[in-house]
Amino acid sequence: MDEGLTLRITGVERGDEIAGARKVTIATTRGSIALMLHSAPEKGRAVLCVSGAIGGFDGPSMLYPRLGLEMPRRGLTIARLDYRAPNEFGECLVDAMAALTFLGGIGHERVALIGHSFGGAVAINAGTLSPVVTTVIALSSQLAGAHVAGELAPKPLLLIHGGADTILSHQSSQALYDRAGEPKTLKILPGLGHGLAEPDNASEVFELVSDWLVQKT
Repeated sequence: MDEGLTLRITGVERGDEIAGARKVTIATTRGSIALMLHSAPEKGRAVLCVSGAIGGFDGPSMLYPRLGLEMPRRGLTIARLDYRAPNEFGECLVDAMAALTFLGGIGHERVALIGHSFGGAVAINAGTLSPVVTTVIALSSQLAGAHVAGELAPKPLLLIHGGADTILSHQSSQALYDRAGEPKTLKILPGLGHGLAEPDNASEVFELVSDWLVQKT
Protein backbone atom coordinates (compact mmCIF):
# COMPACT_ATOMS: atom_id res chain seq x y z
CA MET A 1 0.00 0.00 0.00
CA ASP A 2 1.14 3.54 -0.72
CA GLU A 3 2.64 4.73 2.55
CA GLY A 4 1.16 8.18 1.87
CA LEU A 5 -2.39 6.82 2.17
CA THR A 6 -3.44 6.60 5.79
CA LEU A 7 -6.95 6.29 7.15
CA ARG A 8 -8.42 6.10 10.64
CA ILE A 9 -11.94 5.01 11.57
CA THR A 10 -13.65 7.66 13.69
CA GLY A 11 -17.12 6.17 14.07
CA VAL A 12 -19.77 3.78 12.76
CA GLU A 13 -23.42 4.54 12.03
CA ARG A 14 -25.87 1.68 11.58
CA GLY A 15 -29.07 2.19 9.61
CA ASP A 16 -32.31 0.24 9.81
CA GLU A 17 -32.38 -3.39 8.75
CA ILE A 18 -34.56 -4.03 5.71
CA ALA A 19 -35.08 -7.55 4.35
CA GLY A 20 -32.01 -8.80 6.19
CA ALA A 21 -29.71 -6.01 4.94
CA ARG A 22 -28.45 -3.14 7.06
CA LYS A 23 -26.62 -0.10 5.70
CA VAL A 24 -23.53 0.69 7.75
CA THR A 25 -21.59 3.92 7.31
CA ILE A 26 -17.97 3.87 8.49
CA ALA A 27 -16.80 7.41 9.25
CA THR A 28 -13.08 7.88 8.60
CA THR A 29 -10.49 10.61 8.35
CA ARG A 30 -10.76 10.31 4.54
CA GLY A 31 -14.56 10.39 4.32
CA SER A 32 -17.44 7.96 4.80
CA ILE A 33 -17.42 4.37 3.54
CA ALA A 34 -20.76 2.68 2.84
CA LEU A 35 -21.42 -1.01 3.48
CA MET A 36 -24.46 -3.21 3.07
CA LEU A 37 -24.31 -5.82 5.83
CA HIS A 38 -26.18 -9.14 5.74
CA SER A 39 -25.49 -10.67 9.14
CA ALA A 40 -25.38 -14.37 9.95
CA PRO A 41 -26.89 -15.42 13.29
CA GLU A 42 -23.44 -16.25 14.66
CA LYS A 43 -20.23 -14.23 14.60
CA GLY A 44 -16.91 -15.54 13.37
CA ARG A 45 -16.91 -15.80 9.57
CA ALA A 46 -17.60 -13.04 7.05
CA VAL A 47 -17.13 -12.15 3.38
CA LEU A 48 -16.18 -8.70 2.07
CA CYS A 49 -17.33 -8.06 -1.52
CA VAL A 50 -15.76 -5.28 -3.61
CA SER A 51 -16.83 -4.26 -7.11
CA GLY A 52 -15.10 -3.05 -10.24
CA ALA A 53 -13.80 0.39 -11.17
CA ILE A 54 -17.23 2.07 -11.21
CA GLY A 55 -18.00 0.89 -7.69
CA GLY A 56 -21.47 0.00 -6.41
CA PHE A 57 -22.71 -2.73 -4.09
CA ASP A 58 -23.78 -5.44 -6.52
CA GLY A 59 -20.80 -7.01 -8.30
CA PRO A 60 -21.10 -8.95 -11.55
CA SER A 61 -24.52 -10.33 -12.50
CA MET A 62 -25.95 -9.28 -9.07
CA LEU A 63 -23.72 -11.91 -7.45
CA TYR A 64 -23.15 -9.96 -4.23
CA PRO A 65 -26.83 -9.39 -3.34
CA ARG A 66 -27.49 -13.07 -4.00
CA LEU A 67 -24.68 -13.99 -1.63
CA GLY A 68 -26.21 -11.61 0.90
CA LEU A 69 -29.57 -13.37 0.62
CA GLU A 70 -28.29 -16.93 0.78
CA MET A 71 -25.00 -17.14 2.69
CA PRO A 72 -26.02 -15.93 6.18
CA ARG A 73 -28.10 -19.10 6.60
CA ARG A 74 -24.87 -21.02 5.89
CA GLY A 75 -23.05 -19.18 8.67
CA LEU A 76 -21.38 -16.39 6.68
CA THR A 77 -21.99 -12.67 7.14
CA ILE A 78 -21.82 -10.80 3.82
CA ALA A 79 -20.55 -7.21 3.64
CA ARG A 80 -20.90 -5.34 0.31
CA LEU A 81 -18.64 -2.29 -0.03
CA ASP A 82 -19.16 0.82 -2.16
CA TYR A 83 -15.92 2.77 -2.71
CA ARG A 84 -15.56 6.42 -1.72
CA ALA A 85 -13.53 7.17 -4.85
CA PRO A 86 -14.10 4.51 -7.54
CA ASN A 87 -11.17 3.75 -9.85
CA GLU A 88 -8.65 5.36 -7.46
CA PHE A 89 -6.72 2.23 -6.57
CA GLY A 90 -5.02 3.45 -3.40
CA GLU A 91 -8.23 4.94 -2.02
CA CYS A 92 -10.20 1.78 -2.83
CA LEU A 93 -7.56 -0.33 -1.13
CA VAL A 94 -7.74 1.65 2.11
CA ASP A 95 -11.55 1.40 1.94
CA ALA A 96 -11.22 -2.39 1.83
CA MET A 97 -8.74 -2.35 4.71
CA ALA A 98 -11.08 -0.19 6.79
CA ALA A 99 -13.98 -2.56 6.11
CA LEU A 100 -11.82 -5.53 7.12
CA THR A 101 -10.90 -3.73 10.35
CA PHE A 102 -14.59 -3.07 11.01
CA LEU A 103 -15.52 -6.72 10.42
CA GLY A 104 -12.74 -7.86 12.72
CA GLY A 105 -13.91 -5.36 15.33
CA ILE A 106 -17.44 -6.79 15.42
CA GLY A 107 -16.23 -10.33 16.02
CA HIS A 108 -15.35 -11.85 12.66
CA GLU A 109 -11.99 -13.57 13.01
CA ARG A 110 -12.02 -15.09 9.51
CA VAL A 111 -12.91 -13.02 6.45
CA ALA A 112 -12.95 -13.95 2.77
CA LEU A 113 -12.45 -11.27 0.11
CA ILE A 114 -14.17 -11.22 -3.29
CA GLY A 115 -13.36 -8.68 -6.00
CA HIS A 116 -14.46 -8.24 -9.61
CA SER A 117 -12.26 -6.80 -12.39
CA PHE A 118 -10.50 -3.75 -10.85
CA GLY A 119 -11.77 -5.07 -7.52
CA GLY A 120 -9.95 -8.35 -8.06
CA ALA A 121 -6.67 -6.50 -7.73
CA VAL A 122 -8.00 -4.62 -4.68
CA ALA A 123 -8.96 -7.94 -3.07
CA ILE A 124 -5.62 -9.59 -3.80
CA ASN A 125 -3.72 -6.61 -2.42
CA ALA A 126 -5.82 -6.36 0.73
CA GLY A 127 -5.56 -10.10 1.19
CA THR A 128 -1.79 -9.86 1.48
CA LEU A 129 -2.07 -7.07 4.08
CA SER A 130 -4.83 -8.13 6.47
CA PRO A 131 -4.32 -10.92 9.02
CA VAL A 132 -8.07 -11.65 9.22
CA VAL A 133 -8.29 -12.60 5.52
CA THR A 134 -8.38 -16.36 5.03
CA THR A 135 -8.97 -16.56 1.25
CA VAL A 136 -9.41 -14.40 -1.85
CA ILE A 137 -11.67 -14.84 -4.87
CA ALA A 138 -10.82 -12.72 -7.92
CA LEU A 139 -13.44 -12.58 -10.68
CA SER A 140 -12.40 -11.40 -14.16
CA SER A 141 -9.45 -9.74 -12.47
CA GLN A 142 -7.17 -7.15 -13.98
CA LEU A 143 -3.40 -7.50 -13.66
CA ALA A 144 -2.65 -3.88 -12.69
CA GLY A 145 -2.37 -3.67 -8.92
CA ALA A 146 -2.39 -7.46 -8.52
CA HIS A 147 1.37 -7.82 -8.89
CA VAL A 148 1.53 -8.97 -5.24
CA ALA A 149 -0.39 -12.17 -5.97
CA GLY A 150 2.70 -14.21 -5.13
CA GLU A 151 2.61 -12.83 -1.58
CA LEU A 152 -0.88 -14.13 -0.85
CA ALA A 153 0.15 -17.74 -0.15
CA PRO A 154 -0.57 -19.75 1.92
CA LYS A 155 -4.03 -18.15 1.77
CA PRO A 156 -6.05 -19.95 -0.95
CA LEU A 157 -6.73 -18.02 -4.16
CA LEU A 158 -9.63 -18.75 -6.53
CA LEU A 159 -9.53 -17.10 -9.95
CA ILE A 160 -12.65 -17.19 -12.16
CA HIS A 161 -12.67 -15.70 -15.65
CA GLY A 162 -14.91 -15.89 -18.69
CA GLY A 163 -13.35 -17.44 -21.75
CA ALA A 164 -15.20 -14.93 -23.97
CA ASP A 165 -14.19 -11.82 -21.98
CA THR A 166 -13.46 -9.04 -24.48
CA ILE A 167 -12.69 -6.39 -21.84
CA LEU A 168 -10.00 -8.26 -19.91
CA SER A 169 -8.78 -11.45 -21.54
CA HIS A 170 -8.78 -14.61 -19.46
CA GLN A 171 -5.01 -14.53 -19.98
CA SER A 172 -5.02 -11.94 -17.18
CA SER A 173 -6.22 -14.53 -14.66
CA GLN A 174 -3.88 -17.10 -16.18
CA ALA A 175 -0.97 -14.74 -15.53
CA LEU A 176 -2.10 -14.22 -11.94
CA TYR A 177 -2.40 -17.97 -11.48
CA ASP A 178 1.13 -18.46 -12.78
CA ARG A 179 2.41 -15.79 -10.38
CA ALA A 180 0.54 -16.99 -7.28
CA GLY A 181 1.76 -19.60 -4.83
CA GLU A 182 -0.16 -22.65 -3.70
CA PRO A 183 -2.95 -23.24 -2.89
CA LYS A 184 -4.55 -21.77 -5.99
CA THR A 185 -7.35 -22.66 -8.41
CA LEU A 186 -8.15 -21.23 -11.85
CA LYS A 187 -11.54 -21.65 -13.53
CA ILE A 188 -11.88 -20.43 -17.12
CA LEU A 189 -15.58 -20.64 -18.05
CA PRO A 190 -16.17 -20.95 -21.82
CA GLY A 191 -18.68 -18.54 -23.32
CA LEU A 192 -18.79 -16.09 -20.42
CA GLY A 193 -17.96 -12.42 -20.82
CA HIS A 194 -16.48 -9.92 -18.39
CA GLY A 195 -19.62 -9.60 -16.27
CA LEU A 196 -20.09 -13.37 -15.94
CA ALA A 197 -23.73 -12.57 -16.65
CA GLU A 198 -24.82 -15.12 -19.24
CA PRO A 199 -28.05 -16.73 -17.93
CA ASP A 200 -26.99 -20.30 -18.61
CA ASN A 201 -23.85 -19.90 -16.48
CA ALA A 202 -24.79 -17.49 -13.69
CA SER A 203 -25.71 -20.35 -11.36
CA GLU A 204 -22.41 -22.07 -12.08
CA VAL A 205 -20.51 -18.96 -10.96
CA PHE A 206 -22.63 -18.69 -7.81
CA GLU A 207 -22.08 -22.34 -6.93
CA LEU A 208 -18.33 -22.09 -7.46
CA VAL A 209 -18.12 -18.99 -5.27
CA SER A 210 -20.50 -20.10 -2.52
CA ASP A 211 -18.95 -23.57 -2.16
CA TRP A 212 -15.47 -22.04 -1.97
CA LEU A 213 -16.58 -19.57 0.70
CA VAL A 214 -18.09 -22.27 2.90
CA GLN A 215 -14.98 -24.44 2.61
CA LYS A 216 -12.21 -21.80 2.83
CA THR A 217 -13.49 -18.99 5.07
